[in-house]
Amino acid sequence: MADDSNQEQREKWIAAVKRDGWQPTPYTRLCSDHFAKGHRDSNPLSPDFVPSIFHHTPSHKRHQRHQAMETFEKRQMRKRKRRGAVFLQTVSTAQLNTADECNTSNTLAGGDAPPQHPYVDSITGQSYVIPIGVAVSTVRDHVDTVQCENINIINGHSEK
Repeated sequence: MADDSNQEQREKWIAAVKRDGWQPTPYTRLCSDHFAKGHRDSNPLSPDFVPSIFHHTPSHKRHQRHQAMETFEKRQMRKRKRRGAVFLQTVSTAQLNTADECNTSNTLAGGDAPPQHPYVDSITGQSYVIPIGVAVSTVRDHVDTVQCENINIINGHSEK
């Protein structure tokens, strides 16, 4: 069941179950069949924040819940990609101080300035050699420190 500290979520769960006089305890659980994705989601924007699939739910409503989950997941993926693109742009325009430390230059293979929007350039398939002090992961949205070395970014994938 939802945490007792989140009264609003608790009330939504009780309303969704539609059982007269039902007061769940901290040990009350609902089966995964009641969630479009198969488990509870802690994100309040997710359709699976509250159980929504029950026998009393008409089949067209169940289908709508599954579609809502697909839409939610696509939206979350776009947000992650957008955050990754903004991060890549920030790294690209920060002139990477490690370039000086590694005795390399922050330039493309052809000697041009770094792209202003590397996410777009990775879509075109152009290859860049970027002096690396950080390795960028758009999936996990974090930065890892790496020894000074160059990597090629091709179609959004790195190659040493």
